[in-house]
Amino acid sequence: MTAADKYYLKAKENYPYEMEVALEALEFGLSYDDTHAPLLTLKAEIYFSDLKRLYAALECLEAALYHDPYYTEAHYLYLRVLFEIGETEKAAKHLPKALAVKGIDKAKVWHQEALILEHHGLLDEAIEKLAEAQKYSQSKDGFSFYSSEAKRIRKKSKFINHDAEAGEDADDATSSAPAEMAA
Repeated sequence: MTAADKYYLKAKENYPYEMEVALEALEFGLSYDDTHAPLLTLKAEIYFSDLKRLYAALECLEAALYHDPYYTEAHYLYLRVLFEIGETEKAAKHLPKALAVKGIDKAKVWHQEALILEHHGLLDEAIEKLAEAQKYSQSKDGFSFYSSEAKRIRKKSKFINHDAEAGEDADDATSSAPAEMAA
């Protein structure tokens, strides 16, 4: 175990509850090894979740993936950050790379893909990806989460379809109104 690994474990143990201790360990670890993917990913998590500095998080994740393309946690967060900044095309291109990493939780990756599909209005395809995620889910909580996400998207689909039908009915009513008034 390297010094960077030890500082990573200390930072991870203290994040997010003892932020000052976590940040100190993170900086010490990066001073020993500025290419350490777990440290860079944790730094990205802090930028993303706590500081809302999305592009700084993206920069850390790109460095982490450059130095260790097999570090699974970097792939999950990279997809989330890309989605949040609206880089859905770039995220979609990264999906096959993430899925090719041995040991990656495919269900997590397919959930991110479902969110991208949903964003593009491809709700049926998003539901299919969530069904895949459920099949590969590794826990009861994960299975329930993907199930609830699929249910949410089905409700959204019904809502959108209902609104579209209501809009068509309103268009029909207004277009036929003048003809009725003329009679």
